[in-house]
Amino acid sequence: MRGLWVGLAALAAFGVLVALPSGWALVRSARRIRTVLDVPATEVALVLGAGVRWDGKPSLILRGRLEVARVLFEAGKVRRIIVSGSPESRGHSEPVVMRHHLLSHGVPASAIELDESGVDTWSSCRRAAEDFGLREITVVTTLFHLRRAVALCRRAGIDAYGVGHDAAADGLHRVAARGARREFLATTKAFWWRR
Repeated sequence: MRGLWVGLAALAAFGVLVALPSGWALVRSARRIRTVLDVPATEVALVLGAGVRWDGKPSLILRGRLEVARVLFEAGKVRRIIVSGSPESRGHSEPVVMRHHLLSHGVPASAIELDESGVDTWSSCRRAAEDFGLREITVVTTLFHLRRAVALCRRAGIDAYGVGHDAAADGLHRVAARGARREFLATTKAFWWRR
């Protein structure tokens, strides 16, 4: 009987370890996940990187995020766009690729800033707060990643809202499903290791 209680206690502890991170992301992003139409205007959109193809073009997921940022800019919801990512993605600087894509889609160079230290979500959020001095932003990423991104930016001291790219609606079902599975682990890591 004692073994049963030990097993149940271990199962309950595991449940708490797993449930707390998801609850944290949900609470910290509550009422902050918006659409282009209803997001409050902020000075800056922070676009999080999502990989570069071998030919130096943005991945499909990244293109979706950049399109959301472009629409926010054209709608007057943001005046500047910070593109944040790795300086080394398949031999290319992710932010440089992101900037080039936005330029080719009508966003002026004066409105785009690069952050080549955004090797993960926390690095991007922390740099936005500490190095760019931002206190309010609109985070742009994929829907499955949005709650964690908003929660981490808020942890960094930024009043953050989020607008997401719907990868599944763009036909990227497998990518969206894989991202959602990865997000569970990433949220757990963000909660327990980024305190």
